[in-house]
Amino acid sequence: MQARKIIVALVIILVAIGGFVAGLVLLRQKQDVQEQAAVPGGRAEAKIQPESGNFNVGDTINTSIYFNTSNIAISGIAIRLSYPYSGDTSEVRVESIEVDQGLLSGGDWTCPVQTSEQQGLNVVVDIACANTSASGFTSNTDILLANVALKVERAPSVSPLVVRFDPAKSVIKRKSNNEDILLIPSSTGSYTIGGAGSATKTPTPTRRPGTSPTLTPTRTATVTVTPTSVATVSATKTPTPTSATLPEAGVSYPTLVGAGLGILVIVGAILLAI
Repeated sequence: MQARKIIVALVIILVAIGGFVAGLVLLRQKQDVQEQAAVPGGRAEAKIQPESGNFNVGDTINTSIYFNTSNIAISGIAIRLSYPYSGDTSEVRVESIEVDQGLLSGGDWTCPVQTSEQQGLNVVVDIACANTSASGFTSNTDILLANVALKVERAPSVSPLVVRFDPAKSVIKRKSNNEDILLIPSSTGSYTIGGAGSATKTPTPTRRPGTSPTLTPTRTATVTVTPTSVATVSATKTPTPTSATLPEAGVSYPTLVGAGLGILVIVGAILLAI
């Protein structure tokens, strides 16, 4: 009888330990809902408009960033755009970043991050906004997030210039559990940029009757185009990381409760075996 009691107690202990470990793993996976990037199975979308165009040196490329939550309530959005450059400074400069005033007018949105900078061989544009309402923000149509103006200072070494979303830094957070629901953006802006000026044609000298050929020097005016200094509109970068502006998941209370119950079961089984 005593041996049977010990065997039953050992079985209970083994089952309790296995359930305890499995519970911790499952609870941990349930709580770790924050993603680092846009996801293949996401339902929310982000896009850039226009997706193509022809421009010359001196032009401004006016782009617009839109998002759609697909009827899912969200708590925030962070978008990063990037495009390549060569040389010490970018041939195409970020002239301004303007979050849509219609979005901000409701009072439920705050957008602390509106910055641009050179990173490696790319120019990056970061925009991050958080929704502070209790119910979150929902849409089933494309919503304008911001307008980004790009000034063409010089002809880029590579044409067309491609502006794309950085999937590793672009997220849209679900309100209920802070999960990233942004589908990996496929939208890009492809802009062909020309900038060559036409050469000045020198008049051919003419010969007058009864005179020897005379070359009349032709004075060609040289016009030097001095680039107009345009102040770059860029908000000061907030030291707080972009992800900090978006709500995070709460304390893992289920994990603590599960751990406590598992320990109690194991202790009870040991006492039963004694």
